[in-house]
Amino acid sequence: MRFSTATARALRNNLVGLGLLLAAWLAAARFLPDYILPSPARVWRAAPDILDAGFAAHLALTVQRVFIGFGLAFGVGSAAGILAFTLRLTEALSSALVALQAMPGAILGVILLLIFGIGDWVPIALVALLTLPTIAINTANALAKRDLRLEQYMRSAGARRRHLVRYLYVPALIPTFQSNLSLGFGLGIKVVVLGEFIGSQAGLGYLLNVAMIQFAMSAVLAYLWVILIIMALFEAAQSLLFDLFLGRYFYPA
Repeated sequence: MRFSTATARALRNNLVGLGLLLAAWLAAARFLPDYILPSPARVWRAAPDILDAGFAAHLALTVQRVFIGFGLAFGVGSAAGILAFTLRLTEALSSALVALQAMPGAILGVILLLIFGIGDWVPIALVALLTLPTIAINTANALAKRDLRLEQYMRSAGARRRHLVRYLYVPALIPTFQSNLSLGFGLGIKVVVLGEFIGSQAGLGYLLNVAMIQFAMSAVLAYLWVILIIMALFEAAQSLLFDLFLGRYFYPA
């Protein structure tokens, strides 16, 4: 079955990626002192004290912010991309969002901090604004690159609008939605951590900031690996769900 193949591939790729990072960490730790790059064994021994109950509360807050901000970006960005295609404004949309897409996150974070102050809204707004352009542009481009020959054939055969939507536009969008989820969530969690680093007193970004100020590198690496594991789990979960329920919209592997 296709879903087992695709999901196994996603899991394998994630494990290989994490394994390569771990190998690079092991190699680099042999040449650098512990106060710069502690070994995986040292971080593992310190993990129970670092990843305590207080950490769980910070982690839950970060995940909540990611889902709120990314959910807003995914919904609004997808709708904007579809609307731009419908109104034949795909190129105009891409041009309009280039400036926002290119804006450094640190600068935008400072602006949002001045607007909203310290709290939840800086990381949420930051992830929404920085991931929305990618989602909107990808969505509009997916529709613009649909199979034009198939569309002409369907129109000549008397297909109505609902038939085009069901058999042409939706199949073009579903793989793009999966790509947007994968790419956007990975970008989103990094942006939320940046937002918490700049303008929050809770969350993983805040913990990273405190750990870096204190040169607690074991804590920094432990937090970074938690982020990597969350991203890998999300990638595997969304791959499984798409394969189970929307696998017919993908070409066989």
